[in-house]
Amino acid sequence: MCTTVIVILIILFEWPKMKQNPKKDKMAFLTLLITGLVLSMFNLPQMSGPTQWIETLFKPFGEFMEK
Repeated sequence: MCTTVIVILIILFEWPKMKQNPKKDKMAFLTLLITGLVLSMFNLPQMSGPTQWIETLFKPFGEFMEK
């Protein structure tokens, strides 16, 4: 909740300065803010690593290939 408020405040304060920038810069600004917002919703230190995610994702495929 607090992170969402901070992101909204950043957009409100920075967007008037961004009006003269190209569309690419505006999209990059919003993309980075939204990515940070989404990542802040996860408890990243307690989550398993990317290799465990890949193993979980491809385990059924590996079992299918062994048959």
